[in-house]
Amino acid sequence: MFRYLIILAEIVILVMALRSPFAQYLLADIQNSLTQFMTDISMKMEKTQLKDVRYSLAPYTEQMRDFQRDYILQITDSSENLVNFHAKYCVEREINPYVNGSNLELVCHTISHSTLLQTSESG
Repeated sequence: MFRYLIILAEIVILVMALRSPFAQYLLADIQNSLTQFMTDISMKMEKTQLKDVRYSLAPYTEQMRDFQRDYILQITDSSENLVNFHAKYCVEREINPYVNGSNLELVCHTISHSTLLQTSESG
């Protein structure tokens, strides 16, 4: 019975200590650090995959005009831009004012084979 009371007292002390403002501050700081670390890892992977898409598109963009190259760079600037472009111009086949014809087909083909697009579709 005495052992039970000791364990109960330890639990109460632990709960009280964890509810203290210092412990809350420390736990919040640890949580923020871990969140930032995981976000950095995620963003690094995304940037690497976007760089791979840009590298795959490089042979096609060399023969494009400057405004088209800038547009392709803007598309590959974020995964959200890339997914939106693919959905709008490759899947729904809307008319794109900057890239069209065979250039659009090459861009769509390259984007559809990217791991970034496959990752966003599974999520």
